Amino acid sequence: MEITEVLPIKSLEEALSWKPLTESLPVIDLQDRANYSINGKDYKCHERFLTSKRLLNQGLPKTLICHDMQGGYLNDRFVNGTKSSNEYTFYNWSVIDTFVYFSHHFITIPPIGWINAAHKHGVKVLGTLITEWTDGNTLWLQVFSNLEKRDHLVDKLVEICKHYKFDGYLFNVENELESENIENMIETVSLLRTKLKTEITHSEVIWYDSVSMETGKLIWQNQLNNHNKLAFQACDGIFLNYNWKEEDLVKSVANAGNRVIDVYVGVDVFGRNCIGGLDCHKSLEIIRKYDLSVAIFAPAWTYETLSDKNKFNLVEDTFWRKLYPFLYIHIPCSLPFSTYFCRGYGSKKIENFVLSSLDAWYNLSKLNYQPSVPLCLLDGNFPCISYIDGEAVLGGGCFRLNGNNENTSYHRIFVCHFEIKSTL
Repeated sequence: MEITEVLPIKSLEEALSWKPLTESLPVIDLQDRANYSINGKDYKCHERFLTSKRLLNQGLPKTLICHDMQGGYLNDRFVNGTKSSNEYTFYNWSVIDTFVYFSHHFITIPPIGWINAAHKHGVKVLGTLITEWTDGNTLWLQVFSNLEKRDHLVDKLVEICKHYKFDGYLFNVENELESENIENMIETVSLLRTKLKTEITHSEVIWYDSVSMETGKLIWQNQLNNHNKLAFQACDGIFLNYNWKEEDLVKSVANAGNRVIDVYVGVDVFGRNCIGGLDCHKSLEIIRKYDLSVAIFAPAWTYETLSDKNKFNLVEDTFWRKLYPFLYIHIPCSLPFSTYFCRGYGSKKIENFVLSSLDAWYNLSKLNYQPSVPLCLLDGNFPCISYIDGEAVLGGGCFRLNGNNENTSYHRIFVCHFEIKSTL
């Protein structure tokens, strides 16, 4: 049976009885990156030689994006794409470590297009396990009434992750817990992490800062402290709530010990009780002062809030241009390497320069490898590179180099690390 769309799992019963509907799925394995990165503030668009300092990835602060848009599972849910082109896509993959697909259903399985787009660029993809409010409390009472049921749920979570080839979970408990179940919850997180790593060595489980592991009360901390430290110790990282102040970051660093980069400080692009929108870079500037990682929530704000979706690329480029000085550019290292720069959509489809269809289309699995910086970092009205929809070698679009003066003789598209082990 061929799966045509990916949908979430909405109940405990559905999760416990889950079985794969097909033997295999068209999912790309996570690709390698070089073991070093360069600081975004050192990137130069128009210099012939780049002499930026190489920064070993081990110990670098990380960047996570959490994709929450209109409830999720829109036209991105279709395995083979749809006939529409004015959809949200993401193309700044070089500066991302982890992509989380988020919805308010019990188990969010990331759509295959997102997994493929991220994996091509060496970016891990996490699904989400979320429980909320009174229903969430009831669900965990059911799970912990029988630890065999708990173990069965953990096994199913691992099976689902392995089948769809994503890389772990964001664990988001936004409901109160009975005090006697706090220890059970910590054990569950630890057990899931251990079992996942047995099957997927690079997998991750990240805890969201919401319920207290001291009292069981739903009380967001906005810092790493005794209320969430036990959960932090049981998993690979913590995603802090967005309403932090700088003193919260200082306390988090003190409490993290040698795991500072496993603390992801939340930034809500919608700006709910925090700095958001095109000012998000102000939050990143503070976060990076302390070498903390960042979790950027709802970056599709750049698309979702536009009445004219044709302005998306302009707003997206403006948003990320401001963030690049606080991000780290990761580097492709796997051969063979090729790209036609297509962003996974088009107003028509072209194959080998020949028009093959006049239908609009959207399929994130068809997104090609994107440049190290897919925009000009010189802030101006005339970008050195722009994306053109409707002209392509293969797919739906391509890049146009906009040389306009003597300073743009060179256009840096990639920072690469390819080791040639055979005779050229």
